[in-house]
Amino acid sequence: MISRMRLMLAIVLTFLAVFTGRLMFLQLALSEELTAASEENFTKQVRISPLRGRILARDGTVLADNRVAYDLVFHGGDVRGWDRLQRLLDIEGPPRPPDPTNPDEVRAGAVQAWNIPDALIAAVEERVAGQPNLELRERVERTYPTNLAAQVIGYTGLADPARHAGRAVDELIGVMGIESSFDAALFGDPGAKLVEVDNRNVPVRETELWPARPGRDVVLTLDPSVQRMAEDALGGALRYMNEQREENELPPATTVRGALLAMELDTGDIVAMASSPSFDQNLFTRRPSDPDAVSAILNDGERLPLQNRSVEAYPPASTFKVVTSSTLLESGYVRPETRYECTASIRYGGITWQNWATYYRGDYTAAEAIADSCNTYYWRAALDTPDVNRGWAPFIEDLVERAHDFGFGELVGVGLDEEKPGRVPDDAWKRRALGEPWYPGNTLNTTIGQGDVLATPLQTLQFVGTLALEGTRVQPRLVRRVGEQPTDVIADRVEGRHWDTLAKGMRQMVTDHGSSRFIGPAANFPVAVAGKTGTAENGFGPGLEHVWFMAYAPFEDPDIAAVVFIETAGSSSAVAVPAMRDFLAAYYGFEIVAER
Repeated sequence: MISRMRLMLAIVLTFLAVFTGRLMFLQLALSEELTAASEENFTKQVRISPLRGRILARDGTVLADNRVAYDLVFHGGDVRGWDRLQRLLDIEGPPRPPDPTNPDEVRAGAVQAWNIPDALIAAVEERVAGQPNLELRERVERTYPTNLAAQVIGYTGLADPARHAGRAVDELIGVMGIESSFDAALFGDPGAKLVEVDNRNVPVRETELWPARPGRDVVLTLDPSVQRMAEDALGGALRYMNEQREENELPPATTVRGALLAMELDTGDIVAMASSPSFDQNLFTRRPSDPDAVSAILNDGERLPLQNRSVEAYPPASTFKVVTSSTLLESGYVRPETRYECTASIRYGGITWQNWATYYRGDYTAAEAIADSCNTYYWRAALDTPDVNRGWAPFIEDLVERAHDFGFGELVGVGLDEEKPGRVPDDAWKRRALGEPWYPGNTLNTTIGQGDVLATPLQTLQFVGTLALEGTRVQPRLVRRVGEQPTDVIADRVEGRHWDTLAKGMRQMVTDHGSSRFIGPAANFPVAVAGKTGTAENGFGPGLEHVWFMAYAPFEDPDIAAVVFIETAGSSSAVAVPAMRDFLAAYYGFEIVAER
C-alpha cells in the first residue's frame, strides 16, 4: 500500500516538474517570440491604397475623376438581421457565400450589394457592426464625367498583382491612353497602417505607419469645347460619306471611322484629338459591370472603337506630295517655274501609271501640281532626276531624308503608348522586310504617298504645322503639366527656301479647285484656308478609299493647324473637306453660308 502511494507521489511530482519546467521555458526562453505571435493575433498591417490622380483639360474640366463607393460583402457563416438588410438594400434571398472556385471571392468575400447609396451608408454600418462575416467595404471607382476624347484619356481596370508589380488586388491600373501612359504618376504611393481587432474581428484601433501619397493630376492641352467641335464635325461626316456612297451605288455606312485633330501653332498644344467611333469609358470602371456591353466593345472587330485613329498609321496619299514638292525644290531638281505635263497617264516599266484625272490638265509648276494634286507631274519630275532607273538613286534618298526631317517615320511623342511610328520605306527596309531591292516603281509610288509609305494623322498635323510656320517645327504637345511639373514647348528648324511655293499651292487648292465649294470663295468661307487633300487606295475598291485633308488658317497669319482622316470615305474633296469646313466654322464661330 505504502509503495503504491510512493509510486503515485513520484508520478505526480514528475508531472509537476515537467509542467513547471515547460512553463518556465515558455515564459523565459520564448517570451519574446510568443509575445509577438500574440500580438499578430489581434493586429495586422494593412496597405493604404493611394487616391488616383485626376486627368484634367487645359481649363480645369475634369476628364477622369474618382468617387468613393461602398459595397456590402459577405465572408460566409452566420449573420444577424439579414432580413433588415434585404429590405434596406432590396436584396433577394439569403446572403450568397463566396464561390470556392473564385480565388478573389475566397480571399475578399462575395459582394451582396454594389454602390450602396450615400443616404443608406449609416444604416448599413449600424447593422454590419459587430458581425465579422459582413463587411461594408470602401473602394474608389474611376469615373469619366464628360466622356470626351475617350481613346486619348483611356480607362482603368483592376490590377492583377501577379502581372502588375507593386499593385494590390482591387487597386486600379491604366489600360490605355493617358491612364496607361502616365499610370505611375497617376497612381501615387501606397501607405500602411496597423489595425487592431477584437475577438470578433471588428477593428477597434488603427495606427498609421506611413501615409499614402496621392497620385499626381495630369493636365492636358485639350480644350473641351474644341474637342466637342471636332467630335461633332467628325461624326457629322457620315452624311457626306453616304452621299458619296449613293453616287457610287454602294451600301450606306453606319459610322465614321476616322480622326480629326487640331493644334495651336504657337505652342504646339493639341486642342482637339477626336477619334471615331468612340466608347463609354465608364462601362469598364463601373461596378457591377455590364458584361454584354463591355464584350460588345472589346469584340467589335469592324468598328474598333478602342482604336485611337489619331495615332494609327495609314497611306498618306496626296498629302505626302507636299513632302515630294519640298524635296524637288530644296534639292534643286526643279525650280518654282519648272513645268511638267499633267497628263492622264504616263507609261513606264511596261505599266500605265494613271493620274486621278482622265484628261490632260495643262503644264504645271510645283505650286500648280500641289493645287491640282497631279500625279503625273510628280512622276515626270522624279523620272527626270539622275540615275532614277537604277532604283535606289539620289532623288529617293533625298526624299526619304526630307520626310524624316518633317517627322515622318518616327514617333511624335505626345505621351500615348498607342502611337505608331508610321513608315518611310527605303532600300534597307525593303531588303529586310521583302527580301528584294528598291525599284524605280517604288520611287514613283512613294512620291505620291502610296506604296509602302505610312503616316499617322498626328505626324501629318505636325507636318502641316511646320508648313504653316515656314519651317519651324513645333512638336505637338498633349500633356501640359504632370502634377506641378510643366512640360516644355519643343521646337526645331527644318531648313528650306521655298515655303512660299508650297503655301501658294495649298492656298490655290482651296481657291481654284474642288475644295473651293466648301472652304473657299465659292462657299463664301470667311477665313482664308490653305490645305491639301489626299485620297488613299487601300484595297477596298473604287469609292472606298481613305480620305485626308490637312489645313491651316488663317492663310496670312495662321494660328491653327488641323487634319481630318476618314477610312473608306471615297472622296477627299467631298467628305474630308466639308468635315474640316464644319469644324473650322465652329472653331471660328460663324454659320456656314453655302452648304455645298
